[in-house]
Amino acid sequence: MTERSLFGVRLWRLLSARRPDALKTIEAMTADLARAAAVPDADLAAILKGAAPSPDLLHRLVPALNIHVADLFVIAGLPVPPELASAWPTSPWNVGTILRYAMALSPERRSRLDEAIRSLPAEPRTETAPDDGFPDQPGALLIRLLRNRNIRPNARLLAEVGDGPYVADSTVAMLGPGRVVVTPRYVTAFAHLLGYAPADLVALTGVGPVHEQATAHPASAELAALAWNARRLTSAQLSNLVHLLEDTRRLRPTTSSSDDRG
Repeated sequence: MTERSLFGVRLWRLLSARRPDALKTIEAMTADLARAAAVPDADLAAILKGAAPSPDLLHRLVPALNIHVADLFVIAGLPVPPELASAWPTSPWNVGTILRYAMALSPERRSRLDEAIRSLPAEPRTETAPDDGFPDQPGALLIRLLRNRNIRPNARLLAEVGDGPYVADSTVAMLGPGRVVVTPRYVTAFAHLLGYAPADLVALTGVGPVHEQATAHPASAELAALAWNARRLTSAQLSNLVHLLEDTRRLRPTTSSSDDRG
């Protein structure tokens, strides 16, 4: 099985996880998806059997699956087109830095921060991000979805937003090349940080079940949405935003600079 053919497996598991009841067959779910996405049944059937999806098909699946098209490229094991890609890697700050500030803000201030982020002009990248060389396995998928929000591996952020394990940033980073085993707790924590239903991310990674004991940050959904809105901010825009937050004393990060920059 090639790396790209994994999309069919992931899509099949996602449809299975989303079945409304045991009586609804995968075949019926597939037919519903084909109609909703205006995709020929034969094309979708080929994808489920291992064919690589086209960019056009991925775009068509977005409304029906309710998954960002940029994420669908990641899930399909395809390079994210420059016009859809996050600004990763930025320096010295990344979107994880902004989330560290946003976590302790009041809902009103967090909403104003999100409005400020959305008001900034988008500066799409002109070339694809560097290839990480990771095998297309569950850990790589998690790290790539994280990078698709321009967030570097940050164990404390993962723990405080999604109740992830208390490990080092380097341990989280090693999920990418497969040197650290992906556990249900990791998957559930990533789901909250990325803005996915935990059951959906379990299906996409194939690692479960959902870690039901996880206690996510009460604003995890808002934080995930904010991260998505900030994903294309350039290094200069992120730096200006961090300096503004510091200067106005609206919030100070609770991690060290090395944590935020790592």
